[in-house]
Amino acid sequence: MKARHLRRVLPGLLVLAAACGGDGGDGGGDKAGEKGKDAGPPQQGGTAALAVSTDFQAFNPVTNTHLTTDDVIKHMLFTPIIQYDAKLQPQPWLAERWELTENNVTFHLRRDVRWHDGKPVTAEDVKFTYDLAKDSAAASLLGSAFLNMVKSATVVDPHTIRFDFVAPHAQALDAFWWAPMPRHLLQGVSAGELSTHPFNRNPVGSGPFKFGEWKSNQSLTLVANTEFPEPLGGRPNVDRVVFRITPEATTMVTELVNGTADMAAYTLQPDQAKQVQQQRGLDLRHYPSREFTFFAWNNTRPLFADARVRRALTMAIDRQRIIDGLLGGFGQPATGMIPSWSPMYTQQQPLPYDVNQAKALLAQAGWRDTNNDGVADKNGQPLRFTLTINSANRTHADIAQVVQQQLKAAGVAIDIRPQEFQSMLQQYKARGYDAVLANWSLDTFKVDPTPLFSCAQARVKGSANRTGYCNPQADQLAEQGMRSTDAGQAKQVWAQWAQLIQQDQPITFLYWSEDIAGLGPRVQNVEADARSKIVNIRDWWVRQR
Repeated sequence: MKARHLRRVLPGLLVLAAACGGDGGDGGGDKAGEKGKDAGPPQQGGTAALAVSTDFQAFNPVTNTHLTTDDVIKHMLFTPIIQYDAKLQPQPWLAERWELTENNVTFHLRRDVRWHDGKPVTAEDVKFTYDLAKDSAAASLLGSAFLNMVKSATVVDPHTIRFDFVAPHAQALDAFWWAPMPRHLLQGVSAGELSTHPFNRNPVGSGPFKFGEWKSNQSLTLVANTEFPEPLGGRPNVDRVVFRITPEATTMVTELVNGTADMAAYTLQPDQAKQVQQQRGLDLRHYPSREFTFFAWNNTRPLFADARVRRALTMAIDRQRIIDGLLGGFGQPATGMIPSWSPMYTQQQPLPYDVNQAKALLAQAGWRDTNNDGVADKNGQPLRFTLTINSANRTHADIAQVVQQQLKAAGVAIDIRPQEFQSMLQQYKARGYDAVLANWSLDTFKVDPTPLFSCAQARVKGSANRTGYCNPQADQLAEQGMRSTDAGQAKQVWAQWAQLIQQDQPITFLYWSEDIAGLGPRVQNVEADARSKIVNIRDWWVRQR
């Protein structure tokens, strides 16, 4: 995440890279960074099994919005234009080199990357994917989060493509951490049809692993691509990787202990992290993540249209208690979507936890307890709403219970509605909710609030701006911050933007979580940092029994 010129900002990001390295934890077993050192040379073959808490979404770089699915897309099934190294510097990947100017970037693509059906990956595939992502009918996070500063794409020749920018800006290469899709298989499919196309469940990729089998809510199996180019790492060490859908975090730990899972990856809960630390032979990895947790208020509904109500809700929630009591220390308070490790971060005082001030704000907005039943009311209607949560996320369930009691003290009544994740996501996208407890993962290491908070995205059906928040002043500041190539000026602009968001409170920021994963004794040579838990999965190997 960054908002300066690339060459100037990355040294500042070394702080994050250092935080992601080291021993990653103080649990039993091998330490992070040491695992595999005494295990001899890498062995080829075998299966690595990962336990994940929710099913996958759509193996389609244009329409997918799910973090775990995105990791599989970027590091296993497909070949992104660029990748990041451990110091978070962009590295050639599908593009073997590029020329970057203020107005455009020209990528020269590798000639040895092929789709898993044998066809070569070309600039036409890249252009095809870009066009779909930029089509508003796709409601694409790729289009809104990555390509919002890109004006056009031009195929120069089969292995060269030029992207022209809307304006000079400070985050150019970050816009290309995505993978193209096969034009020869999807041409003729409209942007609006992409989200339901059969390709999403039976993808043909170009990466180090091929699609094997997907059993809904049970497992996903990927197999090694024996033809993956040697300069990009060649054939993976393992023959296959199986993702086991394991909704219960307690079951994840059990599977780690008995060896049916080699990694509890997405997502181990804080109390289970403590169990992993106490188990001999298991290894706990934790590091600052790109994900924050928040309450989304549906700004398009009358109750949440008033910023005073949204601020009051934030002030009635004791966020520090949630972090201390429910996260076990694996988190940091969040006051906005710019993390403390970003060079663009400016410390700001959070809205205080103050029930009396919350009540006063609600009263200013016309909400008072006129019948002494403990719930504020207005025009005969009680201040009551439904909070939707992911039924598989126990931490979210615990947070909801705590917040239900905290808001009650301010005269606010909430009904908690647990829902299966994919069903919840569909309702969330359609703005068919009152409030949702959700997570958001930054797509790159840059500052870009456009997907979540821009007026343009508020007008797009199914977009990532699922609260419907729109403030033209916030848009103006965001555009200024993203286009500024002077680091000091950009930081000042982002500080103003963050203050405005804090005043408006379209969402209540709770905390930046730490990524937590447990490793079993078989899997070797695992790197895990802010890029992904599976960033080098092609280099993993397992001890053969």
